[in-house]
Order: sequence, then structure tokens, then C-alpha cells
Amino acid sequence: MEKILRYAAALWALASCTSAAPNDPIVSVDSLGVQYRGRARESVEEFNSVKFAEAQRFAPPEPYGPPRGSEIDATAPAPAWPQIRDPLPPFFGETPDQSEDCLYLRITRPTGTKPGDKLPVVVHVMGGGVIKGHSQEALYDPTHLVTSSSRIGQPVIHVVLNYRVSIFGFARLPILKDQQSLNVGMRDQRAGFQWVKDHIAAFGGDRDKITAFGLSSGGTFTSLQLMAYGGTRGVPFDRAWCMSGPPGTALNMTSDATELHTRAVARTLGCNPSSDDSEILQCLRDVVMDKLTETAMAYAMQNHPPAGLFTFIPSVDDDFLPGRQSALYKAGRFVKVPIVLGWTHDDGATNAGLVTEFHTEADIKTSIRSFAHALTDDDYATLFALYPPSGFEAEVHNYEARKAAPDPTVSVHYFRASRILRDLLFTCSSLDFASELSKRSDPSSPLPGVRLYDLNQSTVTPLLRTAAGMTWLSGAVHGSDIDYLYNNMFPRETLADVDLALSDRLLAAFLNFAYAADPNGAGAAAPSWPEAFPSIHNGGSFSRAKPAVNVQLIGGPWGTGNCHLSADTSAGEGSFAAEQMDMQHPMVDSTKYGEMGEESLQQGQRELERDRLLERCGFINTLAEKLGH
Repeated sequence: MEKILRYAAALWALASCTSAAPNDPIVSVDSLGVQYRGRARESVEEFNSVKFAEAQRFAPPEPYGPPRGSEIDATAPAPAWPQIRDPLPPFFGETPDQSEDCLYLRITRPTGTKPGDKLPVVVHVMGGGVIKGHSQEALYDPTHLVTSSSRIGQPVIHVVLNYRVSIFGFARLPILKDQQSLNVGMRDQRAGFQWVKDHIAAFGGDRDKITAFGLSSGGTFTSLQLMAYGGTRGVPFDRAWCMSGPPGTALNMTSDATELHTRAVARTLGCNPSSDDSEILQCLRDVVMDKLTETAMAYAMQNHPPAGLFTFIPSVDDDFLPGRQSALYKAGRFVKVPIVLGWTHDDGATNAGLVTEFHTEADIKTSIRSFAHALTDDDYATLFALYPPSGFEAEVHNYEARKAAPDPTVSVHYFRASRILRDLLFTCSSLDFASELSKRSDPSSPLPGVRLYDLNQSTVTPLLRTAAGMTWLSGAVHGSDIDYLYNNMFPRETLADVDLALSDRLLAAFLNFAYAADPNGAGAAAPSWPEAFPSIHNGGSFSRAKPAVNVQLIGGPWGTGNCHLSADTSAGEGSFAAEQMDMQHPMVDSTKYGEMGEESLQQGQRELERDRLLERCGFINTLAEKLGH
């Protein structure tokens, strides 16, 4: 009966389609026996609602096949997955249209693209703290990205996929593990990627040039997909670009926290806690969508204020995720693809908490425990020694010099917590995973391997300082990189020349990567962005051997170029010997802004030296088991 009802609903939807406009693009997908009708808009063609799977609550996605011989109207926006409806500025708007029938793709291509064009495909895995976001978010409208790709002669097809979040995507009960129904949000992502791999050629895409990319949790999901099934089943994409999204950002994957959260929501909804798990699960399935969404999000906000981020999260399930991510990649149990891993220089500033809550060193513990709860007093003692107050006096001084009378006083301990969380959540896992990927990649492969970057420029930080009153922020905060690709947060005509230049430069690197798996472009004579670990050999380990590392500084006061750092092991304290590189050539010939000169390069290297990355991450990466990754 259920299948009959679904078929009837599909026929009704087809019957209610509006008539096609003369310029509407039509794509025939012969393997499915259907046509998709999109819409032409500006210089792109959009297919807003291409359904790739069925979603049943707390169950893996099921294949979806529309009636053969039909024409699917894909012009209307697809509904979002269940989430809080209120906006979370500046990254997410209001989300009024929601449904559990949410597994759709939004496909955008340059006007006139035809089957056989074999354009590279970039697939956006939306971030949002595992609580928010959807394929129609205004901030991530791909029109500028796709139009610019055509303008500079490297056209791409852009895809964004919907997947389930919060309790809908990551509920945890033992019965769900027995049914191989944990981590269904990540299973949604994989199903979406597989649909793209199987059918994107009909839209003019190249199934062998698919770049997965994402910011924050979207980047982390992207990197975690490489470890799905312990790498035994491959991945339906070919390269990855992860912005503040290394695998280690997914903390506490081995803890029982998500199960405790699931049971707490069930109790709040009146599900009998003394019932067996099958009855609790059925009780949760019977709750109407809006009620379950509101209850789960209210609980999440109480658990991790203010927004409820990372309450329902991925967890080890002995199936899709067969182990802790760091244990998997250190054992070589992951898929090796070219990858870019990056962070922003002040990535931890908005994660640390309210500045008014920092008065003593003990307050740093409170901030860290909201993300990692298993660290010992000895661990904290080592962390505090690695991030001493004396190392952050410059941040306090700079803030005091610019703050106005009504601005709050900010303790040095806030700046310490901010940097610890940057490294604990983003930087150190990026370095660790990058080194393992470099070590285990085939050295004879013609494809380049791994690159790292540190972004130092932002249009987001000034907005948060003025509109949100977060006057203590400086530098490049979390999420600063994504709008340099999309250019939707601010109209381009309002951007400063330096931001326009950086946007063009970063987008060019991104498109180069989509085409050649190399941000420098194919056959670059003098690459301006070298691999992270060009000399790493089998048998080494980042946290043990402390190899030299290349980090690309992007934008900001030091310009753009490579810094090469190595640990001076003879110094005993992991001090750095910064090696000056040759002048770097710009990625885009027409964009000279930000190219590193000798003086700015030395300043950038001194800043990285002050960060003590190798020494600090050498310790933090030993905490992987306690951190649950």
C-alpha cells in the first residue's frame, strides 16, 4: 500500500506541473528513463529539486526511482530538512518550508551546457553545526560561482545536496545500531554523491571529476566520508576541499553522549523510559515532525547554548563508521584523494564563548569542556603550559588599543581559550590527517596530494563586530572563507578592492583544483601553493616525527604565499626554524594583490612561529582517544 501511495503522489506531482517556458532547459537521464525540467536564470540553468532518495525517519535513505517516461518539474525549490526555523545570521536565513521528504539535489550549470561537455562538478556539503542549512540558502546561491567559472574559462557544474541533521540524522539507540541505521545523515550524503556520480553526465558533468567541498561540519562530513566503511568501498567523489572541517572536528564519536541525548528527548516527549528500545523508537517515530524538531532543538540549545550545535553527532557504529576517525586513518583505512584542508587564523574566536565569562584560567576549562569532556587535570596543565598568558599579551594590547568606552574588558584567558579551541577543533587534526594522507598516498601517482592553508582576511569579522556587537573579534573568524567563493554576503560592488582580489584569487585556486586536483592549475611552472609534506616518507608520523610542513598563508597583512616550518628538535622545546622561500608567483596573472614579498613573508613566518603549531599539535594529537576522534 505504501508503494502505491508513493506512486500516486508522484503521478499527482507530475500532473500538477506547470507548462514549460520556451527557455526552460530539459535534461534526459536515459538510465532512469525520465526528463528533468529546470529553469534558465541569468547566465545559469538550475534544477532546484532533483530527488535522489526516499527518507523514512531514523532509517537509511532508500533509492528513489521516478516513474519511467515522465518529465519531472525541478524548477521549484526543494523543502529543507527539519531544523530550527529562525535565522542564524550571518550564515543562515529563516527556513519556513520543511519536510522529512527532503533528499533533493540542487544542480546549477552554465547556460547552454550539453551532455558530453564533461564539465568538472563541485558538490557542496552544507555546514551548520549539524542543526541548520539547506540547498536554497541565499548565502550559498551558486550563480556568481558558476558564472565566474565560465568567465575565466573553467566552467563547472555546482551541486548542493540536502541531508538530515539533528535527531533526524543522528539519533542513537542500540536498536538503531543493530538495524545499521545510525549516522543516517551521512548515509544521505553518500546517496546524494552516488546519484551525482551515476547521472551527472546527462547534465553535462564529468563523473570522474567530482570535488566534494564544505565549511565547518560540511567540511568535516566531507573528510569523514573518506573513512566510510573503513575505505573498503571507495567514495563517489574524486577530490575534497575542506574549510575548517578536518575529521577531528567530529569530537566524542566514541562516547555515549548522543544516546543519552536521544533518550532525554524521548522522555521529554512522553516516551516511557522503562520501555524496551523498540517501543521508544516507535514512540519517537510517531511524534509529528514539528513537535520532534522543536523538542530536540530546545534540548540541544540547553545542552550546548546558545544554538545547540553538535548535540546529535556522528558516532562509531561498526558499519558506516567502523572506528574512531584518527584510528582509521592512522591504520590506512580510508580513501586517498587529493585534498585541501584549511583553517582561519582566528577559527576558535566564536567557539570560545562570551568574553565576559573569562576571568581566570579555570574558565578556559569550562569553554573546552563544552566540546571535550574527557581531558584530565594533567592534560589541562600541559595545554596551559603550551598556551601561556605571556603568549597572548599582544592580543590583549591590540584590543585595548582599539576598544571604545562601552566595549567589555577582555581577559587574556579568552584569547588563550580561542587559540586552544582553534587548534583542538581545526588546525591539529588538519595537520595530522594531512600527514597520514601524504604518507600513504602513492608517490608515483600523477595527481598532487595534500595542501594546507591559513586564511588571514575576512569580510565576516567586521560584520560581527558592528552588527553583532562582538567588538573583541579580530582577524579571520570561523566561516570567513566561504563567501570568498560565493560572494553573496555582500554585493561585489560594495567590497573593498583587497577583498575582491582575494575572492578572485581563491576562487581561481578552487576551480584549478576542480579541474586538475591542484590549486595551482595543470602544469604550473612555478607552483605558488606547494604540497604540505613533499618530503614525508612511509613509516613516519606527524605527531611523532614532526616533519617540515608547508602552510599557505592567504590574504591579510602578510599577503598570500607559502611558509615552510620545521621543528628544531635540538632545541628541546619544539622551537621553529622558519625557512624563507623564494618569492611566490600569483595564482592568477591578473591579480597581483597579496603576493608575498620578502618582508611580509618574514612577518607571516614569525606569526606561524609564534603559534608553535608543530609543538602544540604534537601534544594535542596525542589526545585523540580522549577527544573521541
